[in-house]
Amino acid sequence: MAWLPFEDETAGASEKLVLKYKPNWSGAGETKHRIDIPDCYRENFELVYHEEFTLRIPFTRESWNGRMKACRGIGASLTEKEISMWEQEHRTLLGQIAIGHYRTAVRNRFVLCSSCGERSGVFQVGEKWKVGENV
Repeated sequence: MAWLPFEDETAGASEKLVLKYKPNWSGAGETKHRIDIPDCYRENFELVYHEEFTLRIPFTRESWNGRMKACRGIGASLTEKEISMWEQEHRTLLGQIAIGHYRTAVRNRFVLCSSCGERSGVFQVGEKWKVGENV
């Protein structure tokens, strides 16, 4: 799942703040696009359905701040002092632009596959692949 900074004001403003602290962050600018399925998954599964779609996920200011802080442009990249400075600025920003509870646009990626055998599975494509049997 990824936020869509060009489709959501809060996500876009938050991402701009991440880029202020980490200008070369490669995770910025996500857009909705087709997700390719690696060939290794086609060895045991036949693709029967593939869709990318946008969801509006509910967040509070606190939970959105935590989501953004956990991104690799902040939590995994900055010093504790930089994180603290970013977080203070981010909380101020959210107080100005985000209502108490809001929904942000994120892209969710699902692929439904079925094999020729007894197994079937649902794959959520993103940071990691997850397989469910007999779904």
